[in-house]
Amino acid sequence: MLGKKDNRGFIMVLAGIAAFFGALALIILLVYVWIPQIKYGKEDELQQSESSAASLYADESTDEDTKEYRDVISADEKKEEPDTDSSKENTEKVAKGNFQVTMSTEWNYPDPDTPAEDSYVENARNNSYDTRFIVALADDESNVLYESPLMPVGSCLSGVPLHGKLSPGKYNCVVIYTLYRPGTEEEAGNVRIGLTINVL
Repeated sequence: MLGKKDNRGFIMVLAGIAAFFGALALIILLVYVWIPQIKYGKEDELQQSESSAASLYADESTDEDTKEYRDVISADEKKEEPDTDSSKENTEKVAKGNFQVTMSTEWNYPDPDTPAEDSYVENARNNSYDTRFIVALADDESNVLYESPLMPVGSCLSGVPLHGKLSPGKYNCVVIYTLYRPGTEEEAGNVRIGLTINVL
């Protein structure tokens, strides 16, 4: 009888030890595997959500309803920015110190003397800075092909002509924006964007 009781006690001790290590393994699994997966899964969902919102915003910026509110500046002269009512001011401002670039990145010229109909540059309504930009050859920035007038927030340019003569071909260019604090000539920074120009 004693032997059976001793065996039973020994088995209970082993079962207790096994239960302890099982619980410990479960805690480790929770802390190091399941919880991080849940955390990173939520972060991935957030990032995907932000990416979708960014794509949707880009699509909205080319919507016909939005274009109705744009003040288009011709490439050769500047127009005054129109007054806007509160119903149009529904876009949050870009964080101060940032600049949202909205432009077509490939311009096609039927010949060197005819403006590119598909050229488009906008100083988005939710930016905080006025801007001017130049277009130059990427491998020789001293060769300036176009220099814009001052573009207030909410204005845009289309039908940009070439001020420099280019032979037919494909050119890698750069658009260099200079940002200004609104209503002043005080520079606030620069932004550079690649551009492809095709002269047919």
